[in-house]
Amino acid sequence: MVVWLLTAVCVAVVAQYVVARWVAARRRRRVRDGRMFSGMCIYLHETRVEGVADILGIPKADVNVSHETSVSTGFGLFGRFTVGGRAERDTNTQTRREYWEPNTPMKTIRLIMDRLRARDMVVDADLATGQLFLTAALADELRGTEARGTPLTAVRGTYVSVSGLFTVRRDGEDVVLRARYGTGGSRAQVKITCEPSWVREEEFRVDRYSADEEFPATCLGRVRAWNATTGELTLDPISVFQ
Repeated sequence: MVVWLLTAVCVAVVAQYVVARWVAARRRRRVRDGRMFSGMCIYLHETRVEGVADILGIPKADVNVSHETSVSTGFGLFGRFTVGGRAERDTNTQTRREYWEPNTPMKTIRLIMDRLRARDMVVDADLATGQLFLTAALADELRGTEARGTPLTAVRGTYVSVSGLFTVRRDGEDVVLRARYGTGGSRAQVKITCEPSWVREEEFRVDRYSADEEFPATCLGRVRAWNATTGELTLDPISVFQ
């Protein structure tokens, strides 16, 4: 009886752990599916996009395009071969042509996001609430700490997708985005420095925003540094969507 009881307890513990991980994975998937990039791309660092694509094994020619052409021809003859006789001939020709279409950085960023999601390699952060949706690996590493209480500064060595309300201004030649992080009284904020050559000026007119005007945006990047003195977490951006 003791052995059976211990076995039942072990099975229950394992089942509870598996169910908890399954529920957490489904919750992360639902949240992340709702945070896929959409809307207007205002910044796309093409060199970093190509580098991440190489790391993830995404080839530069990854789109297979095929076209089918159908041609129908007909020939009809009505005469006196027989009374009321008719001779007809119909021809249907189909041509299929396939080729590889090279990816552009704009196409590749969608493939990158799909690959990162599939491999559970990106942490989502809601800057307005300060809530993080961790990867399974990071959740195991920070076990015992609630996701809501995990600081964004704890994220290292992985990609992050941050969403929030940003301000923008020019700092010399660079374009700097900032967003407050969390709801507490701290002055922590996320800083994103965008290189001017990759800012999509046709979509994002920086000079039209005042210093205090906020706009929603989502940035995919990596944590570069945390400055405890200024309360700034700096991200190296790969792409920014508004």
